[in-house]
Amino acid sequence: MHVILVDVSQENLQKGLQAITTNLQRAVASGRMDSEGSSACWFNIQGSSSYDDLQNVDLVVEAAFEDLAVKQSIFAKLDRLCAEKTLLATNTSYLDVDAIAAVTQRPEKILGMHFFSPANIMPLLEVVAAAKTSSETLATVLAVAKRIDKVACVVGVCFGFVGNRMYSNYSSEANLLLLEGAQPWQVDAAMRDWGMAMGPLAVADMSGLDIG
Repeated sequence: MHVILVDVSQENLQKGLQAITTNLQRAVASGRMDSEGSSACWFNIQGSSSYDDLQNVDLVVEAAFEDLAVKQSIFAKLDRLCAEKTLLATNTSYLDVDAIAAVTQRPEKILGMHFFSPANIMPLLEVVAAAKTSSETLATVLAVAKRIDKVACVVGVCFGFVGNRMYSNYSSEANLLLLEGAQPWQVDAAMRDWGMAMGPLAVADMSGLDIG
């Protein structure tokens, strides 16, 4: 699948391409991918610092930071630039997808595709159907999800969708334990002992406390 990775900063674009290289090397080293598959992935990725390269693509997945005004600005620009056929998806984890769709002239082609971090490993993909998302758009993105080996969960527009709606309460309880005197490593150890891959406070550190 041909992918164009766009970042307006050349420095960040190079960081992104380097991260992809590292992830592909790790996948080969761990046996999750052979070297031929890794090479095929790499040669299907095109780096760019120009939105103009997105004019004729089938699907755009926006992954800017969680700021509604920033995402609305990007979607308004993509709406003007991209072909009529192009579906526009946002990777937001909390923001209102209807508010993002409202700045475009193609609300039927707008929806959420929330990948969980790290996106190259985690199987869950929340597919957020906005108020005006068409059934064709939804079906197309579900087909894409299957093709990239993700487990798609269709949700509506609501606070935190499914994953973060649950996680916000889970995280809140972990923070309340800290306020009651527990140490971070005690909370995380208890959750790992229970069966979680990581404790909630380690997850917060990994994703970034400023994002939370």
